[in-house]
Amino acid sequence: MSASRVLSVLPIRPASSRPSLTGRALLAVTLSLVGFGLISVYSASSYVAQTEGLGASHYLFQQVSRAGVGLAALTAASLVSYRVYQRAAWPLLALTVLCLMLLVIPGTESIAPRINGARRWLNLGLTVQPSELAKITVVLWTAAVAVKKQDRLHSFRYGLLPFLLVLGLVCLLVLLEPHFSATLLIAAAAGTVLFTAGARLGHFALLVSAALPVLWLQVAGSGYRMARISAFMNPDSTAAAGGYQLKQSLMAVGSGGMFGVGFGRSSLKMSYLPEPQNDFIFSIIAEEWGFLGAAAVILLFLAWALLGLRISRSAPDLYGRLVAIGITSLVAFGAFGHIAVALGLMPTTGINLPFISAGGTNLILMLGMTGILLNVSKGGRA
Repeated sequence: MSASRVLSVLPIRPASSRPSLTGRALLAVTLSLVGFGLISVYSASSYVAQTEGLGASHYLFQQVSRAGVGLAALTAASLVSYRVYQRAAWPLLALTVLCLMLLVIPGTESIAPRINGARRWLNLGLTVQPSELAKITVVLWTAAVAVKKQDRLHSFRYGLLPFLLVLGLVCLLVLLEPHFSATLLIAAAAGTVLFTAGARLGHFALLVSAALPVLWLQVAGSGYRMARISAFMNPDSTAAAGGYQLKQSLMAVGSGGMFGVGFGRSSLKMSYLPEPQNDFIFSIIAEEWGFLGAAAVILLFLAWALLGLRISRSAPDLYGRLVAIGITSLVAFGAFGHIAVALGLMPTTGINLPFISAGGTNLILMLGMTGILLNVSKGGRA
């Protein structure tokens, strides 16, 4: 039985003008993550800020302002019917593709500068990261087209192939930035939506088999990616090269013990662990709060994911179900991908910890996506 048929027999609750109990629980978990994220960003970034000649609270103030914008986005999105995105799916996707193209075409360096070897940000008065925008617009577009093509999704030629052409373009543009981890997240979220809508598992197996050689060529053709794979396989032997980040992360996690070294007392954030407020913030949390604190964060994300799945199951229509499952997968894949990197369960790559890592576009869009989920939980009503 396909995923869409399973979802179709699930009970549907009547629409309400207020978020359901599940929606209110999701909001509480989200606010808990954001609040904990603010104090974590302050602790992880205070030393870095001072070494840059800034105040110890510089990154905290930035994150507070971004959280404020994000909470406004959450509120606004919760008051807009999620069905609006079904009608606007193609324009949103076109805007996203345009933004992504501005990052890779020659002559746009003035608004898309290269930073640390990558062009990932657009300076349009506000700094925007198009790959983050692509995550949500791909989910909204894939869900909208899957609803329209549901009776043909079982066919590879007439159902799945048209999706692959569009999604392949988006993923290619993100990969050219380059932003390898975002490419994988976008593909995984789109695949989750399509599978839930009724696409065949055998087709996905075929696609994964075809994609693996391409992914390997991307890794093998990049020196730093190969170094990270080597570090993942044997961190000790490559500690001076690609294994440095992983080794420092594992040292931070291990030194936390059961109860942690105490808030603000991390030693690995002091120029040992790169980007402690972003890519490795979970490592700092584990060091300062110990096993209990790290486990509490993991449980919060598990709760968030389960609540998102529950909202998806009880959505009043197929589009709501697909949007909810797509958003839930983005947060879940991002969170557990970040945690897996910190624990050495995945090769090192730059994945933000949703709601917690420092970063404007990611935090604002994650909160906006949560607002969409809340609207689904109340049946699309304002």
